[in-house]
Amino acid sequence: MAVTGDHPPLSPADSAAALAGLDAESAEWPRALAGSGLRREEALAQLYGLLVRIAQREVRRRGPRLRITGPELDDLAHQAAADALVALTGKLGQFRGESRFTTWAYKFVMFEVSAKVGWHFWRHPDVPLDAEDWDRLTDRFGFDPAREAEWRDLLGAVSGRGPGADRAAAQDFRRHRAQQRSAGCPGH
Repeated sequence: MAVTGDHPPLSPADSAAALAGLDAESAEWPRALAGSGLRREEALAQLYGLLVRIAQREVRRRGPRLRITGPELDDLAHQAAADALVALTGKLGQFRGESRFTTWAYKFVMFEVSAKVGWHFWRHPDVPLDAEDWDRLTDRFGFDPAREAEWRDLLGAVSGRGPGADRAAAQDFRRHRAQQRSAGCPGH
């Protein structure tokens, strides 16, 4: 799961150089998280809180369209934040200082929210779509449902794969064209 790319960890010298050019807060996060003891535990708790707030905001933004509410929505946010924290701390050596640390952390939690939402619908695929949802889907692909149905009926009639009456009309049409060709009618 490569959220930030597959950059190799920075050497201690490169890491120090990258952190030197950052704002104080962005430089402090990696130091505190790479440390040990109480300082690290406090940093992890603070970062988890930040990640949970970001995840909750994102799942609430997506929630109405996804038809997920209540405890299930909060659970998705907490799972995404926890997984983002694990992934982020595992890739801490890859933080290059090309953005603020919180922006870098934000990418992890957004990826995890997307993964959790996808996993949720893989496990619970029975999301009903009402007529309005279907209408939006067809608009997105650039065709009108009524016109699509007309085209489908027309193609079915011409190809002989339409309903029974259409199939009979298509057979009559083909028989008529075959008779005209055999009679030598021009243009047929």
